[in-house]
Amino acid sequence: MSKWQRYKFMPVRPLGEDGKIVTGSKEHIALSRKVAAEGMVLLKNENRLLPLKRGSRVALFGKASVDYVKGGGGSGDVTVAYVRNLCDGMEEKAAEGKVNIFAPLHEFYRENVASQRAAGKEPGFTVEPEIPAALLEQAAMECDTAVISICRFSTEDWDRKGEPNDGDFYLSLEEQKMVSDVCARFDRIVVVLNVGGMVDTSWFACNPKIGAVLLAWQGGMEGAMAEADILCGDVNPSGKLTDTFAASFDDYPSSAGFNESRDYVCYTEDIFVGYRYFETIPGAAEKVNYPFGFGLSYTTFRLEPLISQGDDERIFVTVRVTNTGNTAGREVVQVYSSAPQCRLDMPKLELRAFQKTRLLQPGQAQELTLTFPTAEFAAYDEKLAAFVLPAGSYTILVGNCVRALEEVGHFVNEAERITEQVKNRCVPAKLPRRLKADGSFEDLKTGEYPTLYDTAGWPEKHSWDAEHILPDTKGVKPPEGRLNYEQAASGEVTTEAFLESLTDSLI
Repeated sequence: MSKWQRYKFMPVRPLGEDGKIVTGSKEHIALSRKVAAEGMVLLKNENRLLPLKRGSRVALFGKASVDYVKGGGGSGDVTVAYVRNLCDGMEEKAAEGKVNIFAPLHEFYRENVASQRAAGKEPGFTVEPEIPAALLEQAAMECDTAVISICRFSTEDWDRKGEPNDGDFYLSLEEQKMVSDVCARFDRIVVVLNVGGMVDTSWFACNPKIGAVLLAWQGGMEGAMAEADILCGDVNPSGKLTDTFAASFDDYPSSAGFNESRDYVCYTEDIFVGYRYFETIPGAAEKVNYPFGFGLSYTTFRLEPLISQGDDERIFVTVRVTNTGNTAGREVVQVYSSAPQCRLDMPKLELRAFQKTRLLQPGQAQELTLTFPTAEFAAYDEKLAAFVLPAGSYTILVGNCVRALEEVGHFVNEAERITEQVKNRCVPAKLPRRLKADGSFEDLKTGEYPTLYDTAGWPEKHSWDAEHILPDTKGVKPPEGRLNYEQAASGEVTTEAFLESLTDSLI
């Protein structure tokens, strides 16, 4: 879909019979809030600091309590009618009698963020203001719990540098001072991270003064309301980490050469990306603050593997999940495999399947059956240009995190076999080396890429696309009778007819 169409038809209009606008409807607003909460991850909760006890006196610190970032920029942006922030969410909870809030801080941050926005600051780019000393002392005297909010903006052409005090991966100097001031005056501190990607976690993981941390991501127009739902216990967090949070920027293997050039990145880690790196490469495990698949809950669960069976086609694992705590909640069951030693470099552990339970009341149980094809055990062999299933015994493991697994069975492949024959595509010619499972590197032969298209005379800004992606389509007209999205949106043609008219041609 071309960009002008995306702009023209946002908010999206459904092509249903009644013509009702769905995006931004009451139903979608409620769904947005529910989905945002489902994905939030509770990273830390010492002494059951969360959920906030009814009647807690809460002070919200950090300009992010007002400057909520709903999502990414560029192609990650969406048009919404409004965006609510954490101050709005906690004020709603206060009106419901669940908490008491320190209103003067809300007023301070609202005024400060409004003035920064008026001066041209975009959401997420506002600067952390210094809290007036008198206001800080008053908050400390009147409140028993501090909630610190930190936000980050993410967009295209905004790569992480990982520089100290950058206000991006690491806290800015202003944020560090705010955190320090709060830690000096409060014993009960919660951190909320309104971020879209990896950030430093060591400043709270290693700080005993900070008792709870909610990784709230960027949850859309109702995301901050979902934050308040979790903080106050109206929703039990059930999200799990989709990446590994290491102790520092330098602990990620790609950081060494990531900012070498704006035009390319040499991904020398090969298949050992994310948890496949941290759980496989010698010495990497101790660099982890929060492992892949990790996520706490306000309740506890017992996972009982019941059946693990399979054949040459599929593996089946059945697990009973029981809520052993005092609060209703949901758990995510994760199935991993561990490959045998073989001639190919393989990760120590690989996620194969996962599934979340329904909402389980205390004492309730649910049986889940997770399945995946045995062909997923295969690894790519570039010399054969094929996916190969090495011979040996594959271990099946079940748990709720890559660091909390129980062995439940094995799949034995008697002889190496090819599961899929393909062709090598996009063979790198500029990659100098690649990582192996033992932590060493294999040197690779480098060369020049063949020229795919004659780009002589093309505008400079289009030369990269022309050479690497697109054929020359200048002056070529689309076929007569081509249907377009505008016709479908207006009802001139049916959705089915529009979709049927689409082809894989670039014209």
